[in-house]
Amino acid sequence: MNTITKISFCWLLIVVALAYHVQYEMSGLFFGKDIKSPEATGEIPYGLHYFNIAVTIIPLFFALLTAFVNDKSFVVASLVYAILFLLLNVFHVITTAMEDISNLTQMTLLTFVTVANVLLVLSINKWRKEVL
Repeated sequence: MNTITKISFCWLLIVVALAYHVQYEMSGLFFGKDIKSPEATGEIPYGLHYFNIAVTIIPLFFALLTAFVNDKSFVVASLVYAILFLLLNVFHVITTAMEDISNLTQMTLLTFVTVANVLLVLSINKWRKEVL
């Protein structure tokens, strides 16, 4: 598998895994868990929309554009975004472990996402060296 394919594949895997992450989080509803935020008003806050765009839609754009754009600035932007995403994922694994390490499904999935994100950063860095 070439570097570009690996990069697109990693971006896609991360987005799919995040969809599972949300599904697993919602599965508590079936067992009586109350997940409603105390300050919930029935309206989705704009901050959540922005966050969802940042962690799902932008990575999908990176997955798509990686196959078509071979520009230095795009490669660098992709690398920076992947590194920031990695920091977010590492932080999320740590906070989840501190809050509920017994949630084996989430811990396993979040660890997988972090590993995929590390491979993504390494692959983009390799691509950066080829392009620059």
